[in-house]
Amino acid sequence: MIAPPPMSGSEAEREPTTLMPAWQPPPTAPPPLAETIAMPARPQPASSVAAGPQGELTIETGPDAGHAHRTGDHAVRMGRSPDNDVILRDPATSGHHARLELRDEQFWIVDLGSTNGTFVNGESIQEKQLGHGDRLTIGQNSIHFALLGA
Repeated sequence: MIAPPPMSGSEAEREPTTLMPAWQPPPTAPPPLAETIAMPARPQPASSVAAGPQGELTIETGPDAGHAHRTGDHAVRMGRSPDNDVILRDPATSGHHARLELRDEQFWIVDLGSTNGTFVNGESIQEKQLGHGDRLTIGQNSIHFALLGA
């Protein structure tokens, strides 16, 4: 190691110089995320359609009015999060709000602990068996349930 040269009297009183990183502009804000949109029902090949009961959810009012989703033997999860089967884009809907499922050839709606609740024909429910023509309220969405072939 090489020793620094000896300092004179006035240089000995100064503090040593420290290296400072070069100035850089502050980072820019990340671009805003795209608005989440409702995805259309996934088309199913004819060979994968269940032989059991079939249902259809038609969103009649709310931000997603006009969308329809079919269901059969697989559960359908509804909510605001993009990993749901039915994505509902309104702030009054919880991330994972409700699930429509088939039990013993009957459709049931189950609230998944949502903040604002799930309603069937105006009645607040935790879970309830659905019949043809029932109306669900999830957030700001009014949803008509129909049994296909009924």
